[in-house]
Amino acid sequence: MSLAARWSRLDRVQRSLPFRIAATVLVVALALGGIGWVVLDAASDPGGVREALSAAIEAAEQADSEMASQFRTAEDILNAARSPVSLSMGIAALAGVILLFVWMGLGLTYLFLTVGVGLLAVPLLAFPGTRAFGFVAIGGGQLLLSFAVLLRAATVLLSPAVPVLAIARNVLAEAVRMRLSLLFIAMLIAVLAFMPMILDADQPLRFRVQAFLQYANMLTFGIVALLVLFFGVATVAFEQRDKIIWQTMTKPVPAWQYVLGKWLGVVTLAAVLLLVASTGVFVFTEGLRRTPAMGEIRAYEPADESLAVTEDRLILETRVLTARRSVFPSLPFDAGDPMIDEMVEARVEELRRQGGYEASASDRRRFRLEALQQAGAAYRSIDPNTEGDEQYIFEGLGEAKARGLPLTLQYRVEAEGNRPDVFYNITFRMDDGTIIGPRRTGLGFAHTLTIAPDFIDDAGVLRFRMFNGAVVQLPDGSFEATPNINSIVIPPDGLEVSYEVGSFRGNFLRVQAVQWIKLCFLAMVAVCSATFLSFPVACLISVGIFFLAQSSGWVQGALPGYGTTTLDGDHDPFRWFIYHFSDYVSRAFKVYDDLKPTQRLSDGRLLSWGSVAKGVGFLGFVSGVIFALGVSAFRKRQLAIYSGH
Repeated sequence: MSLAARWSRLDRVQRSLPFRIAATVLVVALALGGIGWVVLDAASDPGGVREALSAAIEAAEQADSEMASQFRTAEDILNAARSPVSLSMGIAALAGVILLFVWMGLGLTYLFLTVGVGLLAVPLLAFPGTRAFGFVAIGGGQLLLSFAVLLRAATVLLSPAVPVLAIARNVLAEAVRMRLSLLFIAMLIAVLAFMPMILDADQPLRFRVQAFLQYANMLTFGIVALLVLFFGVATVAFEQRDKIIWQTMTKPVPAWQYVLGKWLGVVTLAAVLLLVASTGVFVFTEGLRRTPAMGEIRAYEPADESLAVTEDRLILETRVLTARRSVFPSLPFDAGDPMIDEMVEARVEELRRQGGYEASASDRRRFRLEALQQAGAAYRSIDPNTEGDEQYIFEGLGEAKARGLPLTLQYRVEAEGNRPDVFYNITFRMDDGTIIGPRRTGLGFAHTLTIAPDFIDDAGVLRFRMFNGAVVQLPDGSFEATPNINSIVIPPDGLEVSYEVGSFRGNFLRVQAVQWIKLCFLAMVAVCSATFLSFPVACLISVGIFFLAQSSGWVQGALPGYGTTTLDGDHDPFRWFIYHFSDYVSRAFKVYDDLKPTQRLSDGRLLSWGSVAKGVGFLGFVSGVIFALGVSAFRKRQLAIYSGH
């Protein structure tokens, strides 16, 4: 029997109903067995670590609230690490992909391809120099197989005989045939497969996880967005250029159904790519999370037995792989404070004396912003001789107080050019007199400490004084202060209190939802621009809108420094036009920019469902307007022209 005949026979077997049922039973049984083992393993307490932590918490609560808070944080981190949710979700996702292959009649095909990739990867995994390429082969192979089966599943979902769905189904088929889309798809899979290789194993674990989350999500969105833009334009523009659109429009198909079908096909392709990529990112992140952090002999087990949790692990679990709400210190003044008014008037008067300059309204706004920044910098600077300390107040912590959530204080101080061989002592005095510290602090990078929620008052306010030096309490109850040599400066984002309000998994899901919503908006821009523009012009417009939306936040931040006048203070019409035009255009994309899904995910900041709903509402409304304009322009085109072929 020839090889082709053998494969034909195996193909008939994998498409038969008995094989599908048997394979389904086997896959489900293995998945349930794996999930059961994960749950039982999570419930165990190897070495009695949980019991020891509980005893330490009980003992510390009677002696030192700071240590008790640290032990409770360590217990929360350990419970999160032992949670069976992530592994169970991974097993269920893998089983779901395999079942898709089985019920599409490709069960044996998936098995043979997986074995083939494994045989290719085994020799590479055997040698340290090629081990990374072995993991690339396994990861890239699974991503490619997952994309293939999900794309086929999407085609099945679009199979009903409805004009809009039929057009969307043809778009998916076109994506597989077109070299342009295949280039971006191959690029995405290659980037995700090779991304883990660029991580430096000598870096702290929190930096590796944060860097991977940021760059993997950023590159994924960027590649898929460019694919959506170029392919969305091409699928409409090429049909008009080649005069084959008449085959669809003479069915007849209304203009709105054609545009909607094209858009649906493009966003379905984007959803498949985003689902595959985000699953790969999530799985690798969870795997990286379970590797030893700096100062650990094994994951979650500190080398120093006196520590409940290492600093690297603490920052990773409480500031990166979480969904936290952050609060920054309230300024004791605002933009309307008389002190700020005096600074602005002094600046205007100085310019008037120098050259008879009369400040415009926009100039006064810029001077006020600069004065506010100067006053804030002075508030965040502590001179050891004239001040010694400064009080900082954090408001809006009522939720943390009510739920008994431990707070994480992150602080960063700068001094002496941030020399790496210099350390300063920093001491915190809470509002009730409790002294935390002194803490030996490196300059120029962030440090964290855990604060018990007991220090929050009934109004949800946390107050403490930060000393530029070491403050210790003597046996007689008095305090002795040893100031540092020079002043310290706290950057604008250098003092922050945060607490956990959600999980990393939920935040990750919301981030991917926002990414897809943005892609839906970009797809509408691309498809509708191609209804009345040629391919090059439509690409230029679509990509321009994409980069404008992505950079709108940066433009808003740069405009105050640009101003409307020259360096000499003279009015410049050209700068005035650029300033106001850039201001109006960038404001139009403020909601788009404020979402910042990738930055929020890598920083561990909460992306709430309210923010998601706000983004859906704004981008949905704008997309609807663009859709109406595209359909209106499309109806006026003379499309039913026979190509002659």
